[in-house]
Amino acid sequence: MADTFNRKIDELIREVGTGRITARCEVNQPYAQNQHQSVWFNHPHGGRSMYLGGPLLENALDLVASIARSVLTPSGPMIRLRMIEIAETLARYVLENAPKETGQLSLSGHPSVTDNGVVIYDRPSIAPREPD
Repeated sequence: MADTFNRKIDELIREVGTGRITARCEVNQPYAQNQHQSVWFNHPHGGRSMYLGGPLLENALDLVASIARSVLTPSGPMIRLRMIEIAETLARYVLENAPKETGQLSLSGHPSVTDNGVVIYDRPSIAPREPD
């Protein structure tokens, strides 16, 4: 039985590959980290503190499950595509949850994906960085 398991794992590795794939979303505004971390700020025009980290943690189980489902599909591994979708989901979290009274913060999500250190997806933010 162990032999069958090992052969199946080897087959999975050949089909899916190995290494590290990372989805991320950078918010590059001079005040982005302060707005994200400052839980005592009031946001009368909408948005919240922890505008990226909060939704990420709240949806972590669903995101991980969706990655797991993308490993083996009838069309083959879809991990790269799923990670691009997750990077865009992170940018959507910024769009929906960033405080609205602070410039263009909500339009500043910059999603990207790297696969073994190679950039495979890189979409610039909608809003450019504001002056410091």
